[in-house]
Amino acid sequence: MTKFTQEAMVAMLSDFKRFIPQLSINCVIFRFNGQELQVPIVQPIQDEIWVIPGGFVYQDEDIDDAAKRILYEQTQIDLPILGQFGTYGPADRNFASELSAFKNSILPSDIIDWISQRFVTIGYYSILNRQPVDLKTGPLFKNGRWVNVKETDTLALDHSLLVSEARKVLGSELLSKPLLLSFMPPTFTIPELQKLYEAILDRPIDRGNFRQRILKSDILTKVGVSKEKTKSRPPILYSLDEQRYLNSLTQNIKLGF
Repeated sequence: MTKFTQEAMVAMLSDFKRFIPQLSINCVIFRFNGQELQVPIVQPIQDEIWVIPGGFVYQDEDIDDAAKRILYEQTQIDLPILGQFGTYGPADRNFASELSAFKNSILPSDIIDWISQRFVTIGYYSILNRQPVDLKTGPLFKNGRWVNVKETDTLALDHSLLVSEARKVLGSELLSKPLLLSFMPPTFTIPELQKLYEAILDRPIDRGNFRQRILKSDILTKVGVSKEKTKSRPPILYSLDEQRYLNSLTQNIKLGF
């Protein structure tokens, strides 16, 4: 059996008896690679669909612990903190037709019927720094990859909506929570920082206005120039002044772009 082992099958059958029925968790993890905002997606072993990491909650498990476990089991990403971005449970939220490919799989019919029911899902999101992370999927998934958030509109089930909703929360918290500390490397250029803001807010920002407002906010410290060879003048490198940055969030500074 492809990628499945008998041991994995026995463990999976045991797990399903311990899960809370009709409750699931989905995780949207954001990463900025210097050019674009990305999220990890995974592909089930018996289908060609792509989805965001998700799974079920044990009867004796806290939901926050379940989110961390599910994310790690499906991607090997280990994040200590995940926050909720919403709960989704329309009366018609079931995906029996989308999961029809599993009917010809080695999964027992009672499990297929179980996952085809109407589910309420709790959405969690978090931020991963830009260091390269290779995704390693668990036994129920055959592939995993990072994709631009702009490429998530073809995800299966309602996962395109979940990514969009998580991104909205990310945008609303950009000026109230210290997200830049998670997204940006120790040193960066102002154009790189602008690309992050544009990716999160999903709109272009005037270059001159952005530079003026960011420098005026006094949250950056000049640390030198880039050593990368360029045909023009090397760009200036900055770092975040962490204390001033945190103070700017409590003072509710309006950057105006």
